[in-house]
Parts: sequence; structure tokens; C-alpha cells
Amino acid sequence: GPMRRSGLLIAGAIVSLAMAPLAASADPPPVAGATAPFEHTKNMHPLGFSEKNVPLSGTGSGVFNSDLAFWGDMAFQGNYEGFRIIDISAPANPKEIVNFTDCVEGTTNGNQGDIVVWDNILVRSWNSPAGAGGRFCGGIFTPQGDEGVHIFDISDPANPIGLAFVDLPCGSHTDTGVPDLANNRLILYSNPSGGVCPQIDIIEVPLDDPASATYLGPLLSGRPCHDTG
Repeated sequence: GPMRRSGLLIAGAIVSLAMAPLAASADPPPVAGATAPFEHTKNMHPLGFSEKNVPLSGTGSGVFNSDLAFWGDMAFQGNYEGFRIIDISAPANPKEIVNFTDCVEGTTNGNQGDIVVWDNILVRSWNSPAGAGGRFCGGIFTPQGDEGVHIFDISDPANPIGLAFVDLPCGSHTDTGVPDLANNRLILYSNPSGGVCPQIDIIEVPLDDPASATYLGPLLSGRPCHDTG
């Protein structure tokens, strides 16, 4: 059927400054199996593929995949209804641990779903006001009209647990996580979802109590930013 072929493509990159130009331009080896349909640059060799189809029309057609994060031998793929956790310890055979859809399952309310992962903490962006009556994400209530980030405990990857919601003035489109281990916390720098807030929002997540995550305030940037690093 007409499905978007989307998901997570695992590839190995080979970079060598000492490599002779002729060798560097050689054709890549043939690729078989699940990665065969993909085009790739000559210094990359696709190893494995974990598929998550998004229909072109009808139910689920707007539930797009968004951001990626990595920790150890796991990959995390955000999407508009939640996120996936994938075991990539065997790159040629990535295995989905969970497709977590308990953030407005099957809808795009809140959407975006960009993620940050640090150890057993996963943060997911929510970039549009919650609809009438509010919404739940990982069992955590998001009041009507609010938007921001949700904090999850992923110590058991097969069973993510929602811990907290942090309301932000203009929601969250993309987060950058910076560990502050000296103060036992993760600092998040969040880009607003709209084009009207000239700021980057700052969130503190205590590593020993992520459920008590708090909004520290804005860093004025002079103009709206879509993504920062």
C-alpha cells in the first residue's frame, strides 16, 4: 500500500584522512536485506533498519517521526504520538523494545515529540496547546491550553513511566540537554514552538528526583529560534 517508508536507519561511517582518493571514491559494497532500497553516500554502509510506517492518508497519516537520541546501545525515536525505544546492540538487526504511544495515541495533539535522553531520563517536547479538557501523556495530565515538556523514567525501557509535565510560555519544539553533574542535575535549553517568543527556556531536572523538574526561566535571544544546539 502507499506507505511512507520511515523509521531508523543504522549506518556505519568510515572516515580516514590517510585514505587514497581513488579508494575513497570507490563504489560501496552491495547492500542486501532491509537496507537495500536506501541510497547512501559512498563512505557509509547501511547496517540495519527498524521500520515505522506513517500512512500517506487516513488514520495515523499525521503521526510523523521527529527527533533521534542515543544512549549506550539504545536508540530513541520521537514521533507525534510518543516515542520508540530500539535496541541497536546488533546494528544489523535492530529490535524495537517499545513503541510508546501513550501521548495522545493516534492523534497529533501536542505533536512534535523531539526528545532528549540522559541515562534513565527521557524528555519529550510538546509544542502546541493541549485541547479542550486537557490531555494525558504517559499518565501525566497536560491542562487545556498548556504546552511544554514531559519527563519520563526509562529505567525499564519496555515500560516508560511519565513523571512530570513542565509548562512553558510558548511550548517546546526542540530541547538541548546539558548535564551539570557537579550539581546533580540535567539542564534543558528549550526552543519555543511558535515564532512569537524571542527566548530560549531553561529547565532543571534533578537527577535523583526528575519528577521535581522545574522551569528556571527564559534566556532572551532577541528573536524566535526554531532549533539550537
